[in-house]
Amino acid sequence: MQHNKQLEKEIDDFVLLVKFKDDRKFEESGIKGIKPEVKGIEEIETTLNSINIWFYITESEFYNTVTVELDVNPAKAINHLSESPTVAIERVVPLDSVVSSPLERVIETILKLASLKIDKDESFTVRCELNDDGLKNIESISSPDKLINHISGELCDELGLEYRDKNTDWVIQVEELGEDTGIAVCRPDDILMK
Repeated sequence: MQHNKQLEKEIDDFVLLVKFKDDRKFEESGIKGIKPEVKGIEEIETTLNSINIWFYITESEFYNTVTVELDVNPAKAINHLSESPTVAIERVVPLDSVVSSPLERVIETILKLASLKIDKDESFTVRCELNDDGLKNIESISSPDKLINHISGELCDELGLEYRDKNTDWVIQVEELGEDTGIAVCRPDDILMK
């Protein structure tokens, strides 16, 4: 697709968002005395070192979330993480962009990414992962539902795309990283859920 080639030219490096299980779920898997984020970082390092790719892990403001900068397409890393026997990793999302959190900047980035990736005859859904009281620096958005409605309305109005909750062609994933927001526009199968 011509849109994907155009997008690839704009991306210099790739970023994964990795979420770890909460303490309760982690202990239910039989591991005690170690935090899921410590074990999860070890799992990322072991897996990515085994395939000889460059990566850099950055902790976020939230103990259960890190970002991983890569020098290869994230599909390769996600594939290897899916095949690895991990116990702490809960979800891996290939981020297209990490931006400061003002709503206008988030919406502008989502519109740009969606216009490059999603064809007019394809559908999308929006998923938001917010911590605490909503996204920092976005006063009017206090719940994932409000943000989902706002983003989906903008995409339908500006790009003429079809919103669907289920059986959708694309997922627009919005992840709070503290002062920044991670944005992914990807196929549902591109997100690893363990």
